[in-house]
Amino acid sequence: MNESGRILIVDDSKMVRLKLQKAVEALGHQAVAVESGQQALEYVAENRVDVVLLDIVMPEMDGYAVLRVLKSSRDSRDLPVIVISALDEEMSSVVKAIELGAEDFLPKDFESALLEARVSTCLEKKRLRDIEREYLRQVARLTKVATALETGHFNPSRLGLNDVASRSDGLGRLAKVFSTMAQKVYERERKMRQNIRTFRGGLLLLACGALFGLIVPLSKMASNIVIHPIGLAFLVDTLGALICLLISMRRGTLPKLSDFGRAEWTYVFTFAFISSVINQVLVYWMASKLPAFIVAIVIVLEGFMVFLFAAVMRIESPSLKRFLGLALGLAGVTVIVIYGETDAGSGENTWAWMALVLAIPITFGLEDLYISEKRPTHIDSIAIYGVSLVASMAMLFVIALATGDLIPLALLNGRLGALVVLMALAGTMAMILFIYLIQTTGAVFASQNAYAVTAAGIGWSIVLLGEYISLWTWAALGLIIVGLIMVEPKSEAEEEPPLLDTIADDFGT
Repeated sequence: MNESGRILIVDDSKMVRLKLQKAVEALGHQAVAVESGQQALEYVAENRVDVVLLDIVMPEMDGYAVLRVLKSSRDSRDLPVIVISALDEEMSSVVKAIELGAEDFLPKDFESALLEARVSTCLEKKRLRDIEREYLRQVARLTKVATALETGHFNPSRLGLNDVASRSDGLGRLAKVFSTMAQKVYERERKMRQNIRTFRGGLLLLACGALFGLIVPLSKMASNIVIHPIGLAFLVDTLGALICLLISMRRGTLPKLSDFGRAEWTYVFTFAFISSVINQVLVYWMASKLPAFIVAIVIVLEGFMVFLFAAVMRIESPSLKRFLGLALGLAGVTVIVIYGETDAGSGENTWAWMALVLAIPITFGLEDLYISEKRPTHIDSIAIYGVSLVASMAMLFVIALATGDLIPLALLNGRLGALVVLMALAGTMAMILFIYLIQTTGAVFASQNAYAVTAAGIGWSIVLLGEYISLWTWAALGLIIVGLIMVEPKSEAEEEPPLLDTIADDFGT
């Protein structure tokens, strides 16, 4: 038994429409009747139609005009049309209609068996054509998938091959092979990209650590001349702000004040307070009280603090591998603190200051997460850092003035001035790299910069200060490096290629 279809009857004669409607419904089909060509076109545009019974002679818009519109549209050109013709009309009219794309003709004085034969034939042709169109559409989709695989720009979940792969024929089997191959290629490419990010992030991290590590022994050297941690931080931030703003002006990324709303100003002053007023002053102060390599060692705890904060706040997912990496790093720090102390201290009670110096990794960890979560992404990183340094200058100047901690300008003519310049250059470049590191690898991985800072700080302390580092310290650094390798960057979301579901249905005539 043939499947029922939806038949659209187009005739300006009410009597003919009723006759055709009853005959069509008697055959088990759904019939919809309209009285004009314009109504027929509107109905076809908004509804599914399987066959059209079309009168040729109609006022305003005749059957020829309706045929031309239907056959000129990609959506309706394959719709079967049976023209209705009176027996006394010229056969040339029927021929013209067929030349315009009509499938067949039906006399107005028709037999039921003839109507059934003509409609059934058209329905079967449409069914076969629909199958052919769907097959060609799926072949086109498979071709696009092959192109995507060749270019390497694809995501298996967005290839849109599920319906093609569900076929039981050769095309379905081919789609299944493509899907499996695409998944394997995608996983291999994604792992390679992750390895590249890890390697690139590691290089940035080492460069950033080398610069940050230089600040601690330079701070120690400056404190040997004069102990003014707040005044020193003010001078360093003044030069750093100048460097950042000049870079931003040259790059054309210096923001306008109108670009800053409440959220941006909140970030600027909060970051300035945490980064400079607390962290920077604390490092300079502790460097004047403890051996430089002890301060550098304690900074390595930053990684543990960030990982702990991020896990609690569910910013990053904890993993056994990361925990093991951080544990190895902490084990290395423990060995250094217990067995690595030498007579390089200042003669004061080193352990009395250890409780206070532990605040450094805590505040550094808070700084990492704050940059990661709150940094305004619509403002250039260097520019927003420069504005933050201007804000820290204002705060540090007020505090230094109130506490009498400003450094006399006369002292800057000699060695102290050179140290301030070096500290500003190293600190500014390190923070710019560090912000970029957070953006590209995440706060947890970027916090492992602390390991590099510790290693660099120890190295710079040996070179610049002549501090003695025991063999225990060198062995412990091996644990730290292994821990660093085990903490990978966060997984970045892949750029989503466009969906391949939308395939043009234009497969030719």
